[in-house]
Amino acid sequence: MNRKVKRGSYRRSCPRCGWQGTYDTAAKGDYAKRRHSCARHQAKAAGAERYASRMAAVDRTPKPCLHKQADHQHGTYACYTLDACRCAPCVSAQRAYEVDRVRQKAYGRWNGLIDAEPARQHVQRLMAAGMGLKRIVVVSGVSQGVMWKLLYGVPRTDGTRRPPQQRIKPTTAERLLGLELDLADGALVANTDTARRLQALVTKGWSMSKLGALLDVSPGNFNPVVLGRRSQVTAGTARRVHALYLELAEQAPPEETHHDKVAASRSRNYAAARGWSGPLRIGGRLHVGPALPLPELEDAEVLALDETAYDEAAVARRLDGDRTARIGKAERVEIVRRARALGWSLLTIERRTGVTKPERYLEPSSRPHDEPGQNVRACGEAGHQHQCTDCAGVLPPATTQPDRSAGSSRSA
Repeated sequence: MNRKVKRGSYRRSCPRCGWQGTYDTAAKGDYAKRRHSCARHQAKAAGAERYASRMAAVDRTPKPCLHKQADHQHGTYACYTLDACRCAPCVSAQRAYEVDRVRQKAYGRWNGLIDAEPARQHVQRLMAAGMGLKRIVVVSGVSQGVMWKLLYGVPRTDGTRRPPQQRIKPTTAERLLGLELDLADGALVANTDTARRLQALVTKGWSMSKLGALLDVSPGNFNPVVLGRRSQVTAGTARRVHALYLELAEQAPPEETHHDKVAASRSRNYAAARGWSGPLRIGGRLHVGPALPLPELEDAEVLALDETAYDEAAVARRLDGDRTARIGKAERVEIVRRARALGWSLLTIERRTGVTKPERYLEPSSRPHDEPGQNVRACGEAGHQHQCTDCAGVLPPATTQPDRSAGSSRSA
């Protein structure tokens, strides 16, 4: 026979440590009181007190975003992490992110970070094919800071640089690996795939004269492209050939008139004599690659595509005094290195080449080490008495008063 348990609200507490609890039955309350530990409860209370004091000392004032490119909004995990903002909306966003991360890990759906090497090599191939880093940032939607860390790493305060990022988010990898080569119509690309597509159309009976007319290209410019005598074509031509190949690859040429029959027969014989292959089919379906395929680079060539590559023509023009040449960071570093090797001062470099603040592009070992807190650029001010080795070759030396004591000693 089951006894009816009286339920209600039963409070139990410990006078020594301050522990207390409320239970629906007296037996549960008594059991909890026997099982509790005074030392553990006191340690937990002390930890909660320390946490409350730390939280009270945190500055909850919203902090502005000081990044040059990004504009992080409050209430986002990025603002909490990158701008170190601890306002209430940013803290809530960080807490929600952590809760979701813990939940996804418990469900087994959290993949965290993955290897960044495939995405890095894909981006390097895009850059080697002529697609600029800024264009990759715009098309992919990945921030420039993430791209820079992925390719070049992060500079340290001592002048060295951390290695490139080894792991990235899966969403970032998907965006980068899904990119296709996107070039301006006037950019030059390899002619290999363009020539193969046109040769495949010739094997089906399409004459080179008809293909050139459809593309609106003169025979003098078109035939060398088909024969592979030109190593490069413009990106616009490659796209038009790709679109024409998709249209005509599964379409027979017109053979209604005697002239069309002769042209088709001669085109097939011409292609067979040279061993040209027809359209590629895999599993009975036409296989067509991208209009602008990526070049296959060797490992050494991929690793060589870093920020140390500079435009030799732009560097030479700047050193000759032409300040209209467009330059980047790599060109500025090379300009300053060559100018210093020629014995130019920092002010001479700035005046002749237009590189502002050239001291920023010096190697740490060759940077001027004057007096602590001395600004090298201040040496160019009139009447400045500081003897700076970087300005001695440009500005006249400061006038000094004759040493009378030395003169009197010599006369004596």
